[in-house]
Amino acid sequence: MLLRELKKENGKNVFTFQDISNIFNLNHRQDTDNFCRLFKACDEDFLSYLQGKIKLEAAFPIIEKQVLEMPLLLIREQYDMFSEEYPQYEMSFVTFQKYFSRIDSKKLKKRYDELISYRKCRIDKERFLKEILAEENLSNKTRKKIISIFPELQQGEKEVKNEISFNKDLESYTKFFLIMFLVGCNMNFEPLAMLFDVCKTTIHNWFYKLPFLKRKIIDSIKWWSGIISVDEKWVKINSKWHFVLSIVDNVTGFPLYFMVVSDIKADTWKMFFQGFYRLYGKPKLIISDGSPSLAAGRRAVFLSVPHQLCKFHKLKNLIRNIYLSYENPEKHKRMIRLAKNIFENTTPFGRKRAARKLMEISPVKVSKYIKKNILGNWKNLTKSLTSNAAERWNKKIEKVIAKRYGLKSEKFVDQLITSLWLKEAIRDKRHFEKCFIHKFDLPKECQDTIKMCNITKAIAANLLKKVG
Repeated sequence: MLLRELKKENGKNVFTFQDISNIFNLNHRQDTDNFCRLFKACDEDFLSYLQGKIKLEAAFPIIEKQVLEMPLLLIREQYDMFSEEYPQYEMSFVTFQKYFSRIDSKKLKKRYDELISYRKCRIDKERFLKEILAEENLSNKTRKKIISIFPELQQGEKEVKNEISFNKDLESYTKFFLIMFLVGCNMNFEPLAMLFDVCKTTIHNWFYKLPFLKRKIIDSIKWWSGIISVDEKWVKINSKWHFVLSIVDNVTGFPLYFMVVSDIKADTWKMFFQGFYRLYGKPKLIISDGSPSLAAGRRAVFLSVPHQLCKFHKLKNLIRNIYLSYENPEKHKRMIRLAKNIFENTTPFGRKRAARKLMEISPVKVSKYIKKNILGNWKNLTKSLTSNAAERWNKKIEKVIAKRYGLKSEKFVDQLITSLWLKEAIRDKRHFEKCFIHKFDLPKECQDTIKMCNITKAIAANLLKKVG
């Protein structure tokens, strides 16, 4: 504060906030600004400042500044952030709401427009509508009117109440976290019922206690590489084929987004990519197979984003065409060696030379395939990348689904894959800053909830079943 009070002859400050932050090794200029704000809040009285006698009225500029920096956070999230950053104010949530309501609406609108126009944020309509429905002061008439305009919120009203309870008292939900984690580890409801000493119906009910978990995970993801791998996985639900569309971070292998759909037409892919765009924005690079419908959906949403085809998918299709050409088996060996060189040579020139050589010695059908699908897409194969990250995620989905007898609904499959996603999030936390996932103490919950005698019973029952 003393350094800040030093003035030049022209009346300007000798030191800027950044200069003072550098002198005291503070992280940002805002840190110095915050100290000065608190000093002014004490009427520039050093004794009051050191004793922490701060008037709550002085908190309004700080609240206003925080809200205008991140206006799309919910008011509860704003309050939690303020309380953690400025514990000296000891402000209640009700008081915070009063100060929040005093912020000039014109300033908020200007800030919204700025963020939206430069695509710096994502807006979740359902999230804000559900927050409004959760308000205690909201009349039944207004609530019914909102639901009549947005009927999709009818089913989610109970979910909102559960989520608010979840935010307030996370510890009471750790049991449900544990159930979902164990289901994500390929455990069925029957052994879980034995471990928790309850019936299967109770396990089933606990499994559905966190319907908002998928969105919670998405909202908690703070970092991703920008390079994504896209793929689909077929699954039979109620005797009908469905598909799990997934987008995975190609660098870390962590899933970022998935959707259970009944078809894989271009419009479905378009809707899927639009959903990802609303949540994460534009990626730097997209890697996928050569599916025409996927390509059409991708171009509709991410036309300007660079795209690469998976080299393993192309190699697999090329080798299949070679074996179907009915040529001399000895010639097949040379053709397959050249096919591998197209994708394994160290330089783009060497790969392209192998493709042209293979096209010269191959039958007409194989030559046409190389010309159209490989050389015709050469721009999308130059980086020699794979979609292995998405393939590995698909194998995990297949493994967790294979343990289930008869998948009855899309809702169950969606929750099942969410439980697998939770398991991945707990295993690999580098995509998250401090959030609910870090607060979940898995070893402690296992010790408190599952008893050794129950585990022994489960093993004994499994052995008897095998012997029988």
